[in-house]
Amino acid sequence: MKHLTNIQDIEQTIAENRLCLFYIKAPDCGVCNVMLDKVGQVTDRFPSLCSFYTDIIEEPLIASRFLVYSGPTVLLLMEGKEVYRGSQFIDLEELRYNINRYIEQLDQ
Repeated sequence: MKHLTNIQDIEQTIAENRLCLFYIKAPDCGVCNVMLDKVGQVTDRFPSLCSFYTDIIEEPLIASRFLVYSGPTVLLLMEGKEVYRGSQFIDLEELRYNINRYIEQLDQ
C-alpha cells in the first residue's frame, strides 16, 4: 500500500482510479499498525485495486472530508464514492468479499 500524506494526493489518487481502498490510522495505535499489515495482505490479493493509507495526524483534513472519527478506518471507494466502510474492528473476510464484489462489478 502506498503512503500518502496530503489531501491533494489522496483526492487525485481517488479521482484517477475506479476502485480504491483507503486505510486511515492513528498515531501510536497498536491496533492500527497490526490491522494495516493485515489489510495490506488482503489488498495484495487484488493487483487491480489501488490501495493507500495515511495517518490522521499527517493530514487533519481527512477527518472532516471522509467523516473519520477514529482509527483504524478502511474505506472502499468506487468511482469516487464510498461503497464500504469498516472502523475499529475491521472484519477482513467482509472486506475481502466487498473488494471482490466491486471488482467483479467493474469488470462487467
